Amino acid sequence: MSLAELENSIGYKFKNKKLLDEAITHKSINSDFNNERLEFLGDSVISLVVSEALHFEESSLDEGKLSIYRSRIVSRSSLSKAGLKIKLNKYLHAGSALKNNQNLTETIIGNTLEALIGAIFLDSDFLKAKEITLSILDIDFSKLLLEEQKDSKTLLQEFLQSLDEDLPEYVTTEKKENGEIYFVSKITLPIHNVFGEGQGKSKKIAEQEAASNVLTMLNKDGK
Repeated sequence: MSLAELENSIGYKFKNKKLLDEAITHKSINSDFNNERLEFLGDSVISLVVSEALHFEESSLDEGKLSIYRSRIVSRSSLSKAGLKIKLNKYLHAGSALKNNQNLTETIIGNTLEALIGAIFLDSDFLKAKEITLSILDIDFSKLLLEEQKDSKTLLQEFLQSLDEDLPEYVTTEKKENGEIYFVSKITLPIHNVFGEGQGKSKKIAEQEAASNVLTMLNKDGK
């Protein structure tokens, strides 16, 4: 497939074709000329574009929730899906071993999309890079609001997954006081230096409260 087809699919024609070629070249095929530096740049551009979009579109969300939603939108999984929608895998220059590994290729596609946005930014300006980024990501803000209704355990799990971190472990114990049985659940996230505890008449309620408290602390600290 020609690079002109890729340009047509993203709605942008490069003035400097070398930047486009660099954006789709993985280090496995060329250690001197590859997309790692553009990926670094594109990561920042995409993060800023998404942050600005969330700021203006979702005025009801506080800083913590904005951070969580941004993490979901720019997660490796989300970027990979967006990259596959424009068939970046068809244009990627990479070693055959990588191309034959579907799981690894999907990760690389997300990185390549970042590099592509970085290349567009250098070839034009921020406004054009913003336009193309929003077009490719096609963010569904109404879906984001619906997801806010999910339970705390699910929200915490998705947030940690968006950062490629391990899922939380709930340490839940049964206690008895004045003849009444209740449960206490604890979660610790060492990476974020956050600890949460919850209690309730059932194990489920205790774990939900613990997850809710952890999310509150993450929101407060802006992690």
